[in-house]
Amino acid sequence: MTLRIDASRLLLLLAGTGMGLAGPAQAHPHKEHSIYGSVSGYRAIMDHDSDAYHAADAFCQTDASVNAATSGTMTAMSGGSGNQFKRLKTQYAACMESRGAWIRITGNAAGDRPRQ
Repeated sequence: MTLRIDASRLLLLLAGTGMGLAGPAQAHPHKEHSIYGSVSGYRAIMDHDSDAYHAADAFCQTDASVNAATSGTMTAMSGGSGNQFKRLKTQYAACMESRGAWIRITGNAAGDRPRQ
């Protein structure tokens, strides 16, 4: 049994497949997930299951909590304002970046734009 496809149908089939694959590039916001929720604008550069990532995560949770406690922002944990919790999340993200676990996405290429 032989399969016969004429050239015009083959070209049409290939063109249709290519159009589906080469659609417009879409920006996908990068988010990393933490104990504080989703943090936009960051991407992990370490394996989430590695010991180094877990060590950075534990350190940064403690560091963010201590910084929040010493600056009086712990009321976020007991129902305080959202801005205080945002500072806690921001401190955690900055720590994860400084420990080499995350990288801040600053590029303007499609897919590299953090959600605003």
